[in-house]
Amino acid sequence: MMDYLLVATAVAGIVLFVAFFLRSTRDAYEENRELATSEGGGGDFSHGRADAAALKGIFSSEDRQFISEEGDKQASKIFRRERRRLALRWIERQKYQSVSIMRRHREASGRAADLQPAREVNLFLRYCQLKCMFELLALLVWLVGPEGLRGLAERADVVLHGIENVKALGGSNRSISA
Repeated sequence: MMDYLLVATAVAGIVLFVAFFLRSTRDAYEENRELATSEGGGGDFSHGRADAAALKGIFSSEDRQFISEEGDKQASKIFRRERRRLALRWIERQKYQSVSIMRRHREASGRAADLQPAREVNLFLRYCQLKCMFELLALLVWLVGPEGLRGLAERADVVLHGIENVKALGGSNRSISA
């Protein structure tokens, strides 16, 4: 009887965890979709320096330290919730951008005369790596918050920009992002 209770509790915990995780990523996805619609299609979310500054700000722990020292518990709670929401939104935007890049690449490679299978496999493996990194990052943000995850977010951003430019992968001189 005790074993059954432990198993049931574990299953219920896992189900709740998955439900909350899916809800938070769905909310971020819906916000991203609304933003893309309001900006007229939202094809490319990359804004150069602004995007890099957002990455550093969202995944920084400096603001959290300030809020915890200067603010009350309610302000700190709101800050953590909003920072988590921003981080998940950033992840969803990057995922959307990676899917868009790969879609454009598929369309371009369908017309390419100089297609090289080794480069295509390399690109696909990098894309799979990126998808795993974004899922891991989203899970960690949901579990512990974005503070302290800047290194992983920056690594995922580097891989995304590497995929965006086929030349960076050793491919031809064409760019996928245009």
